[in-house]
Amino acid sequence: LNTVVTTAPQVTGYVVEHAARLRPGPFTEQLIAAALAVRATQPGSAASGRPLTEPLTAAEQRILTLLPTSTYLQIADTLYISRNTVKTHLRAIYQKLGAASRSEALERAVDLRLL
Repeated sequence: LNTVVTTAPQVTGYVVEHAARLRPGPFTEQLIAAALAVRATQPGSAASGRPLTEPLTAAEQRILTLLPTSTYLQIADTLYISRNTVKTHLRAIYQKLGAASRSEALERAVDLRLL
């Protein structure tokens, strides 16, 4: 796992960015976890920028935890909530993290040690 994710920063970035589209399975989950861990230790990833202006709620944190490995529908099914509720929480998460996309939100969450 570490060989795969430490080969190049581009590989780690790709795995984190496309985690939800990868085929689910135990190896994939380990690969994503390793990529997030490596991303957190790379130079320039140490809590850069400003801290959160408002902490994430418990519901937002649960959704953020599932974000690297799940689609919106999978998150909704796992948490027994509607897809629109997932979207509402994600909007709040993106705003609090200062992110405009899923990959930016994941990167910022790793930087802040939320994942």
